Amino acid sequence: MIKRIRWYVITFLLVGALVITVQFMHFLIIPADSTGVLTTINIPAGVSFRKTSNILAERQIIKDKLNFKFLAYLMGATHTVKYGEYLFSSSMRPITILEKLLDGEVVLHAVTIPEGFTDEEIAQTLGEKGLLDDQQSFIELTHNPLFIAGLDITAPSLEGFLYPNTYELSKGLAPKEIIKKMIEQFKLVYTPELQQRAKDIGMTMLQVVTLASIIEKETSVPSERFLISAVFHNRLKLRMRLQSDPTVIYAMHITNDVITKKDLRKKNPYNTYTNYGLPPGPICNPGKESIIAALYPANVKYLYFVANNDGSHEFTRTLKEHNHYVNLYQRKKLKRR
Repeated sequence: MIKRIRWYVITFLLVGALVITVQFMHFLIIPADSTGVLTTINIPAGVSFRKTSNILAERQIIKDKLNFKFLAYLMGATHTVKYGEYLFSSSMRPITILEKLLDGEVVLHAVTIPEGFTDEEIAQTLGEKGLLDDQQSFIELTHNPLFIAGLDITAPSLEGFLYPNTYELSKGLAPKEIIKKMIEQFKLVYTPELQQRAKDIGMTMLQVVTLASIIEKETSVPSERFLISAVFHNRLKLRMRLQSDPTVIYAMHITNDVITKKDLRKKNPYNTYTNYGLPPGPICNPGKESIIAALYPANVKYLYFVANNDGSHEFTRTLKEHNHYVNLYQRKKLKRR
């Protein structure tokens, strides 16, 4: 009698195990449905695997939470899922879904940061693209001394070192991770050759990037960058004020780029009309061409330049010549009005 009961129990357990195995194999092979509906799902940072499974089940990406958790347990993946935005198909098999989560195969969004943008403009662009939830945290990080030091950057802020480029970023990426990507790109651009050139002409990296940022803001004509660089290098050697309008605009947060004579007299560390030398840091984030121009000024003796109303500039050696062109272009402006 005892032997028969024991046989029944063993048979029951074996049948039960077989049924569970068949169900699990069916779960592995058969997707949630065969329609192939694409669904974007965000897995928040810090959520448990249990919560992740619930999210997938609620969105009908998987059919069975329990079997999905068991699969993850077998693969040792219950603590290694990466957060972010994912694109899943309802026709994906569970193991494919789990592999995407393990590999962090998140959706990437291309965002272009133009040359000459400030840290605030970068934060705004990322926010508009849905890639940054807290713009203020991003800006604060770029001015955080401990964070800056950890990136091996010697500067009052990261303004100037957030390299302008097209980046592919995932939603939910922490501000510090975005910043690190931009700093890494800057370090790739600021090559050992450029570093050596800076040493050869007696400039620190901060001074190079600061000058490059002013050049970036002064002209949109590529061929003029080296001439403008020469003007500023020549002025620095002669202890002349740089007198660059963009430095005033940056310090006063002027949005329409229109400044008055009164603005030029306002004292602040960035105003190159009231201070000698370079400002304490960059006024925007320059591109590679402006960085190179800052390091390789043209071999000319120009000390002045003035915009000639078509986007380019007139370069001169003397104040008399400069004033001539200033008056000439001002008259042309008045005639157009």
